[in-house]
Amino acid sequence: MSSLSFRRFTSAYALREVDPAVLIDFLRPHAEFLAGQGVMLPTDPERLEIERVEIALLTNVGGLPVDLVDALWHMHEMATPLGMESLLAAAQAAGLALPHDHLSPADIAARVWVENPDLVRRCHTEISVSRRRSFETFVPAPGATLAWATPGPERLAALEAGVVAWYAARRRGPGARVLFFDHGDEVRFLVRHGGPYRREGSLDEGKPGCVRYRPMAHGLIVFDRRTWELRINAGTKGECAAYRQLVGQHIFGRGDMFPADPDRYDLEPLRSLGRRCLACSHIESLASVRLVELTMYVGGPFHRRKIEKADDVLLALEQARESIPEDALLSAATFEVRFTDGRKPRPVTIRHGNKATYTRDTDADLIEAFLRRGGFVKGGGHALVAVA
Repeated sequence: MSSLSFRRFTSAYALREVDPAVLIDFLRPHAEFLAGQGVMLPTDPERLEIERVEIALLTNVGGLPVDLVDALWHMHEMATPLGMESLLAAAQAAGLALPHDHLSPADIAARVWVENPDLVRRCHTEISVSRRRSFETFVPAPGATLAWATPGPERLAALEAGVVAWYAARRRGPGARVLFFDHGDEVRFLVRHGGPYRREGSLDEGKPGCVRYRPMAHGLIVFDRRTWELRINAGTKGECAAYRQLVGQHIFGRGDMFPADPDRYDLEPLRSLGRRCLACSHIESLASVRLVELTMYVGGPFHRRKIEKADDVLLALEQARESIPEDALLSAATFEVRFTDGRKPRPVTIRHGNKATYTRDTDADLIEAFLRRGGFVKGGGHALVAVA
C-alpha cells in the first residue's frame, strides 16, 4: 500500500467533510481501538467529538490497526470529484441506495465503504491504473488464429492464479488480484499486487523506530479488439513479459500469442516526409500535431546523442535551412497534440521500438490512429473474428 497521508483526516475541519452519522458507521468496526484511546462512538451523531478522533489518529500514526489504515487510506484516495463520480456509477450498478443531495466526495467514499469496501477498492484500482501513461505494445504472432471470446470465470481465475504464482515466486507476497473490465472495443485487465517489502526508519514522539510494510502496486493490460494489439504498463520488464505470456496462455490459448516486438514504431517519416506526416485533419477530434522534441543517436566513439527542442522542430529546421541528419538514428519524438474541443494541448512521446507515453491513456485511440496514418506504425491491423 502507498504510504498513508493523513492530510485530509488529521484536522477537525477535514473530518467534518464527512457526515457525522456516516463517520460513526465508518469508524464503528474500530470502536475497540478508539475506546482504548479514550474515544467512545456515540449513538447520537451530534455528540461525536471529532477532535478526540483526530487526537487518537495523530498520536498513533505508527500503531494504527492495519484495517483502519486501509479504510482511511481508501477514503482519502477516493474523496475527490473523480473518485465520487466513479463510486456513484459503481454504487448505482451494484444497487446501493445513496441519498441524492448534500453529499461531499468524502461522504460518498465513506458511505460506499461502509456498505461494500471491495467496491471502493475496485474503483480505486481502476482509477489508479487508468492514470498509467507509458505503454509497450505487442501484436499477435504471425499465423496466430485471431478469434476473440469474452473470457469467463474459469479463464479469468486461471489468469489470476498465474499472476499470484508469479509474484509469490518473486518475493512480492500473496494476494495479487486481476480485475477484468469490458469497455467494448477495449478490454482491460487491472493487476493489483504487492511490491518489494520495505523497512523505513521512523521517529515517533522523539523515539527512533522502524516501519515495515509491503506497498501496493498496479499493472495494466489493455487489449484492443479492433487492431488486436496488446498494450501493457508494468513496473519492470519481467512483469511485462509475464503479463504477455500469462494473458496469451490463459485468455488466448497460447503463451506465445504476443511475442516481444522491439520494432513497432518507426520515426523515419519525420525525416522522409517532414511536416506532411503530421497532418491530422482526417482524425476526428484532433486539431493539430507539432513535433516539439526529437532525440537522435549520432554515435561515434563517445556515443553522442543530439536533442532538438523547439515550439515546432520541423519548422525551425526549415527556417534555419537545416535537416535531420541522414546518418542519425531517430530514437524518440515528443509531439504536442491539440484537440478540436479546445482542451489544453498534451504531449505524446514515441520511442523507437514499441513504447508510447501519453498524458492520458484515454488519448490512445486518437493518437494511434494518427500514428498509423502518418506511417509511424509498422505493418497493418488485423481482422477481428468475434466468437460468441
